[in-house]
Amino acid sequence: MAVMKFLLMIQIMSTVFSVRLQWEDNPDLVEESVIIQGREHIWLMVAMVGDSIDLECNVLFTSKPLGEIRWKSNGALVNQSGDPIVKTKDGVVFLEENHKIDNITEKMDGRSVTCEYEKGQYVGRIEASLNIFKLVIETSRKFCETCTGKAKFIFKESIRSSQNETNVVRRIIFKIAEMTNVESDGITVENDKYSVILPIDTVKSNQAILAMKPKFVITGNPGQVDSNEEYCKCGLLSPSLKSVDSDEPTKHGFIWIGELSCCNRLKEDT
Repeated sequence: MAVMKFLLMIQIMSTVFSVRLQWEDNPDLVEESVIIQGREHIWLMVAMVGDSIDLECNVLFTSKPLGEIRWKSNGALVNQSGDPIVKTKDGVVFLEENHKIDNITEKMDGRSVTCEYEKGQYVGRIEASLNIFKLVIETSRKFCETCTGKAKFIFKESIRSSQNETNVVRRIIFKIAEMTNVESDGITVENDKYSVILPIDTVKSNQAILAMKPKFVITGNPGQVDSNEEYCKCGLLSPSLKSVDSDEPTKHGFIWIGELSCCNRLKEDT
């Protein structure tokens, strides 16, 4: 009888304390708006170009000897340095392990990062799908003459579109408002684009915007996209940068690359 009670207790404990994986709380890690059966393990990570991502994978209710945590990026095994943090309570073991990605790029949009744990017959997996937003600054010819005024800052997912993912939309609007110091109702949403009008000086003073390495588009010049290199030299700016032709910063705080200013180039094109 005692043996039966013991086996029953073990069965109940194994049911209540079954091994499982979960992501540590992260405001940029959101659930899919509609959770489809079989995709409960997939979460969406909202980030901007230039960000750093720190994912923490938690293994709950495991035991010794410990299993193995594996990280993968798009299915390829990632080498992890260091060992997971091990916590024990009442004989039950909990594991924590972090995976950090620095300097997020546009090409990472759509990438999947998974944390897997295998112990005996148990194999668990959780996934973070990256939603990476880039920044394009839309400006005018007049800006090239003065390097002052306001411009349209457009945030857009780099490769794919998540405009139907309510949780992604809500989170990217919050992040844009936080970055630009604009109220969320001041952000215009057009399909998969999120825009705000800001003084161009915002580029010089906002390190988070500079880290995004925004591309400039001059309105009225069809086809002239990614004008950083050729058309809008006013855009490549940081107060710490200096002119390539001088040891002194330019009068507008912008760096000019090459021999022609954007204005001169535009005059040649007309």
